[in-house]
Amino acid sequence: MRPIERDLERFKAIVRGEVKKRAREFLTREELLGQLEGRLVSIPLPQLELPKIVYGEPLEEGLGLGPGGEGLGPGGHVPVAELELEEFLDLMGEALRLPRLRPKGEGEVTQEALRHTTIARKGPRGLRHVRRTLKESLKRALLTGEYREEDPRLVPEREDLRYKAPKAKPQPHAQAVVVFALDVSGSMREEELRLVKTLAYWITAWIRRHFPRLERRYLLHDAEAWEVPEEEFFRAREGGGTRLSSALLLAEEVLKAYPEAFYNRYLYHFSDGENWPGDTEKALEALGRLLPSLALYGYAQVQPPGREGSFLYELQTLREGSEALATAELSGPESLPRALRRLLGGEG
Repeated sequence: MRPIERDLERFKAIVRGEVKKRAREFLTREELLGQLEGRLVSIPLPQLELPKIVYGEPLEEGLGLGPGGEGLGPGGHVPVAELELEEFLDLMGEALRLPRLRPKGEGEVTQEALRHTTIARKGPRGLRHVRRTLKESLKRALLTGEYREEDPRLVPEREDLRYKAPKAKPQPHAQAVVVFALDVSGSMREEELRLVKTLAYWITAWIRRHFPRLERRYLLHDAEAWEVPEEEFFRAREGGGTRLSSALLLAEEVLKAYPEAFYNRYLYHFSDGENWPGDTEKALEALGRLLPSLALYGYAQVQPPGREGSFLYELQTLREGSEALATAELSGPESLPRALRRLLGGEG
């Protein structure tokens, strides 16, 4: 290995180590969240400067101090390295112990793979099939009497040429849909919504890492539920009471457009767990109908100071016999790694 290649591998190892070491920090850095839509992720790197011995009087700024900031590169900028999104997510997943997602079925037959399994009379020179071309040339020479055993050379003519040709072959392609439902009643505060936004970003990124064909739907609810575009999902603020069943009933309708046989279906619900009296039974009935057809139902309950909703505990009645139910509590940024792991079906 050449020195420059060895240096490059060493640099990549430093970047990978930095991601794994600071995974929990990266989880809550909002400037990284927007990058999950692209192909490259910029990773800020620490920069160490060796101490220098300077003879003479101390500088005016103080002994050992100078202008600039700690860890800054030339021009006062933090040095960064770029990673492919897939590699970044894999490193984050390894550091946070996120589970690998397995398709429930093969998915819809929508993708066609091209394989060169047929023969054509026309094609590019690079795909010329030598054996078939010589075979056609021999057949022609035998039929016309041109073939001589004492001089068996074959000179293919235009009509003898044969080429490898592609043939489309349908292949099953796993795909998924994820539905996010968010409680925007008056009891949900900005701090809780910020945690939910972070969770939703990472859930989306991790599911899409396993299912490139991922569709997303977004629901808001208070006492009623309605669908919104993604950009409105985290900006909406409503008031009034809460009926958790409204979100589950609307999700049930939305998911009818994504048959279980063709889609891995994920449903995530974020709330503080405070529900309208008498609505919990209706919500559990709707969820009971949904669970058998879901790859996963994840419920995250935020815990505002001084309040504690009860829906998280009511869900325990459905946990027995269902592997598709995952729950987590959100009490602050420090709870995000565990909540993310649990909501993706991993162990807490």
